[in-house]
Amino acid sequence: MNISKKWGTRAFALGLALLSISCKKEPDNKGQTSPDSPLQNYVYYGEKSTAFADVKLYFAEDAFVGYNRVAVELFESGSQQRIENASLSFLPLMDMGTTKHSCPFDNPVYSAELEAYQGSATFIMPSSTMASWTFGLIVNHNGNIDTLSFNLEVKAKAKAKVISFISAADSLSAIFIALKEPSSPEIGLNTLELMVYEKESMMSFPPVSDFSIEVEPEMPSMGHGSPNNEDPISIAKGLYRGKVNFTMSGYWKLHLKIKDANGQTLNEDAAFDISF
Repeated sequence: MNISKKWGTRAFALGLALLSISCKKEPDNKGQTSPDSPLQNYVYYGEKSTAFADVKLYFAEDAFVGYNRVAVELFESGSQQRIENASLSFLPLMDMGTTKHSCPFDNPVYSAELEAYQGSATFIMPSSTMASWTFGLIVNHNGNIDTLSFNLEVKAKAKAKVISFISAADSLSAIFIALKEPSSPEIGLNTLELMVYEKESMMSFPPVSDFSIEVEPEMPSMGHGSPNNEDPISIAKGLYRGKVNFTMSGYWKLHLKIKDANGQTLNEDAAFDISF
């Protein structure tokens, strides 16, 4: 295990410990952002306070099973000056009663455009009466560290936005692929972005960047595919980008064939259902 991975695991464990003893228990107040905010189209999930900062949590839309864009605003307690130089870590956690697990996520970095810290979380299952999600944050600013947690209801989309399978290479590794783009498909050539992760443990889902992925769109009702598609290639940290061509509106099936770095086929039955 390399140093960065070891530190990430320790930070996650530390965060879980801090959550159990120092989480603030204020109710989550889901509301709206101000009309002039760069986050005005985001969904506001509430505000909580540490000993030194006020924290506001936003999602690009209601939290769902799949790839979610997440934003966090930080303000100094008292002065309410915006904090732009803090270090934040996410701690998504599902409690299923007898067991707990996390999900793939990218810790946020500050975005001047959004005036907030921007990251992501790929939820792999919905909330239910038997299982609930919390979204924890470790906030580190000027040597001060605190942890807090928001309750989340995560819903499943009508069409799945994340698929998983057991690798054919070893029959042990669980692979998760999330459809990031197109989020609003249209007729013609669309940017295709997929996020790929591997389950390392119940609390660790590192990105995978050395797969090769072939895509083949199919319109089942019409019995045809489409030309000019571009297989997605690895860009960085589990992100694969290509092009998919939808020649007409309706129901499409986007077939995927996934191979590992050695060229071994891991899965050739994975597919996303897309309708527009």
